[in-house]
Amino acid sequence: MRATVADVLNLPHLRLVLFAGASGLDRTVSWAHASDLDSPWDWMAGGELLMRNGRTLPADGAAQAALLHSCADAGASGIVVGEDPQMPALRGALRAAAEERDLAVLTASYSVSFAAVARAVADANSGEDSARFGQIERIYGALRDTLGGRTGDSPIARLGRDLGCLLLLLDTSTGHPVDPTAPEPDPALREALLAGVGAHDGRIPGVLHLQPAGRATALAVEVPAAEPAVLVAVDLPGMDTSLLHHLATAAAVETAHQAMVREHERRLGAELLAHLFDTRIDGPTARRELAATGLDCAHALVVAAHHDDGPGQRDLHLTLSRRRIPHLLLKRGDLFLALLRDDPRDLAALHHRLGPRTALGVSTTVGSPERIPAARREAVWALSLARTAPGRRARYGDETTYTVLRSIEEAQAVADRVLGPLLDYDEANGTDLTGSLETFLRHRRSWQRTAAALNVHKQTVMYRMQRVEQLTGRLLAETADLTELWIAFQARALLSGTATS
Repeated sequence: MRATVADVLNLPHLRLVLFAGASGLDRTVSWAHASDLDSPWDWMAGGELLMRNGRTLPADGAAQAALLHSCADAGASGIVVGEDPQMPALRGALRAAAEERDLAVLTASYSVSFAAVARAVADANSGEDSARFGQIERIYGALRDTLGGRTGDSPIARLGRDLGCLLLLLDTSTGHPVDPTAPEPDPALREALLAGVGAHDGRIPGVLHLQPAGRATALAVEVPAAEPAVLVAVDLPGMDTSLLHHLATAAAVETAHQAMVREHERRLGAELLAHLFDTRIDGPTARRELAATGLDCAHALVVAAHHDDGPGQRDLHLTLSRRRIPHLLLKRGDLFLALLRDDPRDLAALHHRLGPRTALGVSTTVGSPERIPAARREAVWALSLARTAPGRRARYGDETTYTVLRSIEEAQAVADRVLGPLLDYDEANGTDLTGSLETFLRHRRSWQRTAAALNVHKQTVMYRMQRVEQLTGRLLAETADLTELWIAFQARALLSGTATS
């Protein structure tokens, strides 16, 4: 049997003295836990004998009582206060709280180390080691079986049955299961988890205590993963924190397995989206493939961003999957492209994961599979405006400064009318006046910077711009003509599917 607080108090070499809470002396002690943190209960699972230096004890009686109440709520077995010269007086409020909560408060002499108390508890509980080792062996046995392919069970499901408790592997931000095929948790438990995570600013302390309405107290610990996850245990035998962290290791393996499954789905989705952009799938097949992913062209849109190698884009498929957001993602050249539902919440989740400084271009509603390539061009053109748009997000067709381009057909008409003579001349003569003009506009009509960018003499740039004026019938010194030329390049970018800025 485990040692009790009374057993520890009665060990002569420790010279512990009972201050208050005699009715709690029969509580069992799992181990001794030393902590001077402001909220040590965040790292307790129950059964701990909390050891605290006297100098870190609050001087105010109400604060001392609050400390005890919080430890009692976390299931502590008792509190040991180490006496030292800076220790404040133990107040009557602390005594009253100890009696009320049946939680013993002991004092330790300045000459007695906390290590001695911890060793005494460990020695007293040595008979319990074999049972704990057996539980730990079951945990890693379940992992071996899973990794060896000898069972179709997830290790968490199997361990929950073996230990006689409920184990849940949940997304930290949403409370949904990491595995989209797993059943949803009890709503009260999910609400308690989200409230607990929110109370800690999204971070998980050593152990998060959850008290869902009408349910037994549950414990949650962080699981290391690319996307934040927690392991929640309800009715864990002995409320053993060390066992809980071994279970978190098993959960990390399952999380990694789920990440592999999601990565496989991402690759298949990227292949499908590439085929849709390149019109390599007929309409009926496209609708059937999209329906299998949960997407419907009648209520979908294309989103474009500039590609980067950051974790936001790299792990976006995990974020969207855990939030049950149907999606297809594709990296092509310097672009990052997504097909999502036309739902503000889905778009907001994507933008939040990529970061508020990421510029997004959004198409109009796709409507049909045949229009997906056009929607891609719309999203890329909108991306060229997103850098200066409110919230760094622009949607094709919204009211902007450049409202002339309302459709692909209008873009084609503008490009042909304004740039057509230049393009025809370049094709016939093997020149690139069109590219020189675009470079000139990008460099704010600076002869010197344009010459450097094109690696030619400034006089060559001046000659080329004179030829441009002759062919287009537009003067580069006229604001109206410049605006028309710039919009024509935007139209060309829309048609070619390359973003400009």
